Amino acid sequence: MEKRRLPEPFMEFEDLRQGLTAEMVTPFKQHVSDLLHAHDLIYEQKRDALAAAAVGSLPYPPISAAARELLQSGVLCVLGEGAAPYHPRYVAPDYARILHEGSPFLELKPAQTLFDATTSLLTAYKYFPAGGLPVFIGRLDELLEPYIDTVSPETARQVLKSFWLLVDRLNPSGFVHADLGPAASKTGALLLDVDRELGTITNLTLRYDPQHTPQEFALQAISNALGVTKPYFLNHPAMAADWGEDYVIASCYNALPLKGGIYTLVRLNLKRAAEMADDDPERFLDETLPEIGKNWTEVIASRARYIIEDVRWFEDNFWIEEGLLDKHKFSAYAGVFGLAEAVNHFTRTDAHPEASYGHDKAANRLAERITTRIHEVLEDNPVASCEGTDGKACYHAQVGITSDLDTTPATRVPSGEEPELYEHILTEAPTHKWINGGISTILEFDQTAAQNPAAVLDIIQGAFKAGIRNLSIGSANSEFVRVTGYLIRRADLEAHKAEKALRYSSAALGSGVMENHPNHLHRIPRKV
Repeated sequence: MEKRRLPEPFMEFEDLRQGLTAEMVTPFKQHVSDLLHAHDLIYEQKRDALAAAAVGSLPYPPISAAARELLQSGVLCVLGEGAAPYHPRYVAPDYARILHEGSPFLELKPAQTLFDATTSLLTAYKYFPAGGLPVFIGRLDELLEPYIDTVSPETARQVLKSFWLLVDRLNPSGFVHADLGPAASKTGALLLDVDRELGTITNLTLRYDPQHTPQEFALQAISNALGVTKPYFLNHPAMAADWGEDYVIASCYNALPLKGGIYTLVRLNLKRAAEMADDDPERFLDETLPEIGKNWTEVIASRARYIIEDVRWFEDNFWIEEGLLDKHKFSAYAGVFGLAEAVNHFTRTDAHPEASYGHDKAANRLAERITTRIHEVLEDNPVASCEGTDGKACYHAQVGITSDLDTTPATRVPSGEEPELYEHILTEAPTHKWINGGISTILEFDQTAAQNPAAVLDIIQGAFKAGIRNLSIGSANSEFVRVTGYLIRRADLEAHKAEKALRYSSAALGSGVMENHPNHLHRIPRKV
């Protein structure tokens, strides 16, 4: 029997000006029916998918014919947000204000104990105002450290364990994200301890600073990463140089200002964009990218304007009224993916099949030129609503979705094609330079790393000196797989193949990516 597959989200239309046309009604109804009858979705997942289908039936906000053409051709993509978004994609609330001052709307008093603080945070997550999932749950060590000594050490660990378990059970998604560091603390060490014990897929980032993060704390984080593929190691000095100290990492590895948000993520498929320039890389750099850039930022501005002026999201919003979010700290992502394929389009030939990204100096240099040129294009095309990033769209490296075919996430070397370790780092590091909105390099180690975490720390420090902004560290033997930016468990991959319902909403997405990109399971393991 042929395996039934749930259709992709219904959100792309033949005529972007009209939304759901008469010709689209029948397939739309079929899509809704498929959702209602899906046995591999639990109730909450059906509800969310039905809501996405409703939003997807709306027409796009006004954009030019040229911008519509790029969306229809797949050169640009709005990444599952629907035609007309009614909320920002990501926000980063100031949870410290809730803990210190309480919240009139949530009827929360200022926290006095660790019990109060964790209860207030769990309450705030329930009302997270973007996307239904709290993609940023706070810089937790900073938030909870003032309360850690209000209870005994044994009770503190139990409270944090219960809190971390509830975060996972109430928000079952690999897109939920917390930050730690750069300083060590009792709370940070305890959270790493309980995370290792519980083995949840709630995402974590350690904002690592070689000058201010104690080695013992860093080594504990490395031990966790080799076991459960988190936390990320973030180059805090590099990020703070761009953002200042008040930035956060949300969802996969997305940077944004504390109290700020991201209206939308409009991504550019560099593989398809390269094909528009035939075989001429100079034409691609000088003509194709600048022309796309005008339409790219037009789509971003149109979507942000719809949220601000049409939906009027900032009005009658307690997150704004109570000072938990600030409109002036919002921006939008201009994301890129498929850099490897774009480079190989221009450099790899029948005569020189080895001239590919990661293995050829000219190819690597072209990759750096492309990412630099995109930065220049974004600087030349301001977006007024992106006040949080000085009126320019925020440059982002996007990790890919289920429907992507024959493309590599972000600016990475394709999985399974990585050069030796240090060459891999030196290949990807130059592409990180301008992409301050979020980017990562993934390294997987074999069993030798567990016996020598200090050597892994040396690699991390060397990578940061080379220009890497963010490293995902994992083990080839771990139950947890870093799909693109978030985690799934290998057991969930098998359950998805058997069409079983999965509690983690991100697991089905990750499983779909793995089906289209099975090489994600075959990254080259590194020895130390």
